[in-house]
Amino acid sequence: MGTLTMDIQKEVLSCIDNKGTLSSIDIAKLINVPHQKVVGAIKSIESLGNIINVKQDLQKSWECTEEGATVAEDGSFEARLFNSLSPEGSPVAEIKANFPNANIALGAAMKNKWVKKEGEKVVKAMPAIEDVVQLHLKSIAAGDTEAVPDKIKADYKKRKLIKEVDITFFEVTRGSDFTTTVTKQEGELTKEMIESGLWKNKSFKPFNFQAKGRLEQRSGHLHPLMQLRAEFRQIFLEMGFTEMPTNNFVESAFWNFDALFQPQQHPARDCHDTFYVAEPARTLSVPEDYLQRVKKTHSVGGYGSTGYQYNWDRDEAHKNLLRTHTTAVSARMLYKLAQEGFKPSKFFSIDRVYRNETLDATHLAEFHQIEGVIADYNLGIKHLMGVINAFFEKIGITNLRFKPAYNPYTEPSMELFSYHQGLKRWVEVGNSGIFRPEMLRPMGLPDNVTIAAFGVSLERPAMIMYGIDNIRELVGPKVKMELILDNPVCTLNKFRRKEQSSSGGGVTVEALTKRQELILDRLSALQSKVAHIASKMGITLEESVASRPSQATGIPKPGELFDIVIYADPRRPPYSIRVLANVISSKLKTCMRVHCHSTVKEVSEKLQQFWGENSGVDRSVCDVCLTLVWRQNGDSPTSLLPSLSVSPLSATQICGEHNIGRYLSRLAESLSLSSNLYECLSSPVVIAEIDEHLDQCHARLLLGTNKDRASYVKSINAKLEKGPFIAGSNISLADPVIISTLLQLRLVDSAPNNVQNWVKACLNLPICQNLIL
Repeated sequence: MGTLTMDIQKEVLSCIDNKGTLSSIDIAKLINVPHQKVVGAIKSIESLGNIINVKQDLQKSWECTEEGATVAEDGSFEARLFNSLSPEGSPVAEIKANFPNANIALGAAMKNKWVKKEGEKVVKAMPAIEDVVQLHLKSIAAGDTEAVPDKIKADYKKRKLIKEVDITFFEVTRGSDFTTTVTKQEGELTKEMIESGLWKNKSFKPFNFQAKGRLEQRSGHLHPLMQLRAEFRQIFLEMGFTEMPTNNFVESAFWNFDALFQPQQHPARDCHDTFYVAEPARTLSVPEDYLQRVKKTHSVGGYGSTGYQYNWDRDEAHKNLLRTHTTAVSARMLYKLAQEGFKPSKFFSIDRVYRNETLDATHLAEFHQIEGVIADYNLGIKHLMGVINAFFEKIGITNLRFKPAYNPYTEPSMELFSYHQGLKRWVEVGNSGIFRPEMLRPMGLPDNVTIAAFGVSLERPAMIMYGIDNIRELVGPKVKMELILDNPVCTLNKFRRKEQSSSGGGVTVEALTKRQELILDRLSALQSKVAHIASKMGITLEESVASRPSQATGIPKPGELFDIVIYADPRRPPYSIRVLANVISSKLKTCMRVHCHSTVKEVSEKLQQFWGENSGVDRSVCDVCLTLVWRQNGDSPTSLLPSLSVSPLSATQICGEHNIGRYLSRLAESLSLSSNLYECLSSPVVIAEIDEHLDQCHARLLLGTNKDRASYVKSINAKLEKGPFIAGSNISLADPVIISTLLQLRLVDSAPNNVQNWVKACLNLPICQNLIL
């Protein structure tokens, strides 16, 4: 703390001692110190204890603009004009040419009758003037705004000489420990103080135990587009495609247009649609025999076509440009395939292309194109539609439409559209078609070979998957870092099938039930098979899960130790489980333990004591054993979910905090324990509502996008306007689970008032007192 700061603090305390109550603005005027320095001194005194009482308030005031500050220092424009005039006057044209803000100065000076026009000259109308504007602005700059009438201030505001500002000030009064003597407090205890004994006579600043610690360090992630690109690439490889080399960002017009049977007069080849390269402006070489065949097909025709009947220009074909599509890469690969001897092939590419587009919500000048090419004998449009449907089904888009279209190099051609829930309209996601003979035959491909191809934008499917309305929020300077941090991995729903609704919903409950029944049937058959093999070999197996109703059903028998193992990621502690664990331990002898998996390098002391004081019961005398294992499986949203295993022999794990809460709550209900938050509620309607809230919390709040989370929190806020808790007048399982999720995502402090008040009310209830560590 500097000497000057100490002096200001003493003057502030002296003013309070003399006046009793003062605002920081009044103190600044009394001691003739800038207001901000007084505010700093007040804050420093406030940190020392109850020396003063401080109340923050807001006051509207005026201050000079940059132009107003110049006027306060140098004078108004009209006064400067008056002072610049010679006794014989100055020509109007000369004033307008040389004097800054001449029109404003002339108008104001003539309005004040300081000057007058005599022919083409402006002359003084009085010997001397008083620059009232300068005097007023000096007063405002000094903080004396009351010296200027409100009507004049409004006029100065229109002239942009002053502006209205909000000033935060503080009302200061004496505190219970008020004193005018301030001693400097030390910030730390040093070795020298201890050795010399000076610490005994020093005053130390108190530690702020409420200060937030170091925030969690977020690791780097791939951009969502790059992660999605990797997913698409894997899908193509699973479908048997081979990746094409796409390192030619600069391409010749020959491969980009001419080889694709696109005429040289086509609008797409105009500079308004294509970026041409200035240096080097021309390509070095093109296969001459192939070029001649392409030239003939364009100008004369061939292969059943009359061509375009124009004079084909070699110079136009040799121009270099930024490729407008990766179909230029496909043309090169097909030409190579023809030269090496044709064999059925499937190619794909994913890379950047460039078009001179007008930027809007769905268009960029630089974007990624995904292209798939299938070369085989006698392919048709149905084959192409089948491949496209299979591809889009794998990326989770089944709401697809085909629309007939025209392309210079494909016939027939189809545009691909998918419905965007955010934009509430059909969005074009790609193009497709069968390559024309005029493109294929000059390459040397056999007559019965057909090439089917489709091109898809990478950005538009990403917009649909991430729920983004504007493509500029996905690529470019408007990208939000939260999108990268909160969506480190884009997981495609590759398991959607025909049971999806037309609105684009997920797998139905019936389909999941059938899948679960099928899995259980297979497990049962496998268990019987193992038992049969064991009996033949004369081996006695351990008691099976089916023979132990308690482990199969999840209900312990009296006198039987019931093991429950919960795996959780320390970055997402499942706080709500503590509430249900306390319900169980209040009636049953429960052993609670915490372990760390080798994937976790360090765990805080609070997480090591996750179960609290109830964790010290001996396992040998317990009915239930709850073991929490801190384990890290990765950074994806699903890998952060906790899971519960009923016993080491259990083949199925319960995944997700909402499902673990359901299980523990049903366990409490089966044991007829009081304070159950789920099954003991009498109304099936309420139970169904709790289930809906638990599922929505998991899907929209925990695994959703930022937009999903904001929407969900808003709906919870509206829900809490009708009742004190999520599912009516009583606390239910939904309340601690949702609060736990909000705490994990650090959304409580930024939540609306109803949500914050509800969290505080729940945490004050006896059943939820142990919710937070």
